[in-house]
Amino acid sequence: MKHLPKVKICGMKCAEDIKMAVNCGADAVGFITEVPVDSSRKIDVRTAAGLVNKVPLFVDSVLVIMPSDGCEALRLIEKAEPDVVQLHNDIDVEDMGLIRDNTSKSIIKTFTIPLGTSVIAKEMISQMDKLVENDLVDGILLDTGKAGMSGGTGLTHNWSLSRDIIESMDMPVILAGGLNPENVRSAVEKVRPFGVDTASGVETGGKKDPAKVCRFVREARCING
Repeated sequence: MKHLPKVKICGMKCAEDIKMAVNCGADAVGFITEVPVDSSRKIDVRTAAGLVNKVPLFVDSVLVIMPSDGCEALRLIEKAEPDVVQLHNDIDVEDMGLIRDNTSKSIIKTFTIPLGTSVIAKEMISQMDKLVENDLVDGILLDTGKAGMSGGTGLTHNWSLSRDIIESMDMPVILAGGLNPENVRSAVEKVRPFGVDTASGVETGGKKDPAKVCRFVREARCING
């Protein structure tokens, strides 16, 4: 039996977005909270906490943060009370240990695959293995990065590299970066991730588009081979 990928719709800003994503079949919804970058999807932690409370049973709420250290991460986690926390920036292993020791929330760590540069899968896998061996994460998310941006580019990256990483990891790996209704089926068939994640790929005019969200979920699960 084929594994059907989990689907996360990120960048929730209102209760209507959550309801629509859930009705389309999303397994998780993400809240980009107090990140130190310019993003139209960014919300404050108070808003995030209110929206997390509106996520129904059996759907995961994911707090996407870029904390300066472990203490800031714990402050945001405590206020928002999500099911999952996604660390979307580079953060010291010591800080990750602090987070792990002081919260029961599942932890996803984002790794970015840069555009236009030579990336060796072995080096990235070594970094990931260190986190896995020390029980600091529950999952890995692969996003596209470029100068000055740690993900959120709306661009795809080398899926062959992503596939190599997934085949080497004994842990759920989520694929992100430029995914949309037109390419997500191909991405799933080529990469075989545990899950897929999108934000701008299901928007029209900066807002979540119900037709695109529903199609994205359908296409992600219509895999061959």
